Amino acid sequence: MLHVDEQTFSEEAFKRYKDKLNEHPIWAKAEKWRIAVCPNDSGKWIMLVSYLKEKDASIVPIHPSTPIEAAKRIAREGGCYYLFYQTMEAPITLHDAKANHEKGLVQFSSGTTGMPKQIVRSWTSIDDELEAYKRAFTSVHVDTIIVACPVTHSYGLISGVLAGMYQGKTVVVLTTQNPNYVLAQTKKYPNHVLYAAPPLLHLLAKVAKHTLNGVMTSGARLPEAWLKDIKAASHFVMQQYGCSEIGCISIGTNIDHPDEIGRPLAHHNVTAGRKGDPATISILGAHTFHHTDDLGYFDENGTLYYVERSGDVINVAGLNVYPFEIERVLLQHHEVKDAVVYKKTDALSGERVCVQVVNTTGQEEAVRAWCTAYLAPHQIPKEFHFVNEIAKGPNGKINRKELGASKV
Repeated sequence: MLHVDEQTFSEEAFKRYKDKLNEHPIWAKAEKWRIAVCPNDSGKWIMLVSYLKEKDASIVPIHPSTPIEAAKRIAREGGCYYLFYQTMEAPITLHDAKANHEKGLVQFSSGTTGMPKQIVRSWTSIDDELEAYKRAFTSVHVDTIIVACPVTHSYGLISGVLAGMYQGKTVVVLTTQNPNYVLAQTKKYPNHVLYAAPPLLHLLAKVAKHTLNGVMTSGARLPEAWLKDIKAASHFVMQQYGCSEIGCISIGTNIDHPDEIGRPLAHHNVTAGRKGDPATISILGAHTFHHTDDLGYFDENGTLYYVERSGDVINVAGLNVYPFEIERVLLQHHEVKDAVVYKKTDALSGERVCVQVVNTTGQEEAVRAWCTAYLAPHQIPKEFHFVNEIAKGPNGKINRKELGASKV
């Protein structure tokens, strides 16, 4: 059963909508073209995805808030012939269709390490993921998946909606992230797992007047203080790890540490380093071999841990410095509200450690002294920038590369 806010979509509703699409001059032949959709109705969008998956069509989802000119640009870059903007009826025609387009769900990388790139997930690979995801959920005894994140992105669409429906669970999609509304829905469906971005989960944990059941986080690493708050406000915290090219790679079903990203899904053969000696996380699947840009390691129990993006590691005169280690030390200081570590080129050491700090009292020397006391010499930042706020994306991610290129 699918619910979008207060509206219910039954199996019969899916069937009726499929019949309607079969009568549409474009959707009935959707496998002929690559088509972009910027939906204004999440229920119709999910039913459309179900329909296109059966047809092995090629679809480019665009976030509903995208302005029309930006949506056209994304659709053109995606090689689309049609764009359905805020409607499923009348499309905008863009250019001649490409007969050899690759079939599947077209996603774009986040762009946090450069320009976003186009990635096509075949429906077969998505089916493999859904089956493996179901097996990973066998120890999670819930009957409802609440999705409080965009369903045009793979986290909300595949991991939340499609995986939930594949498991036969009630799926509830929330089109607003108003904390009071989200909390009301978690109370309405008490035996739930709530899918959301880290900033929303942390906000809910701070204001919730009732205990959340289970929560699922993905994307940015949770600060330790955030995880502590979220765990205190819920029965269990799940975390999944993945990438645009592969989809979900691993799931932690009850994490105790922000770096814990769980067991790899059954359809993946994942390699990484060992504790104290991290290595690139790589995935060997049924149809692909992929090196991520992330460093990680397995513990003695086979649980995968995330360390850092390889491009964010700072090489100071041949010694590796991991930004998260310095950030954790800084965040243990009572005057530091937030911190982000990044690198810049250094003429002597090759790269130097830089940091932006949100300092609640303005006692800069105390923060510098704290670093000297708790960090090795090569880890101590050469540049301190004390700011009022650190710029983050909607999912809580920080672009360290962009910070390193700035004049600040």
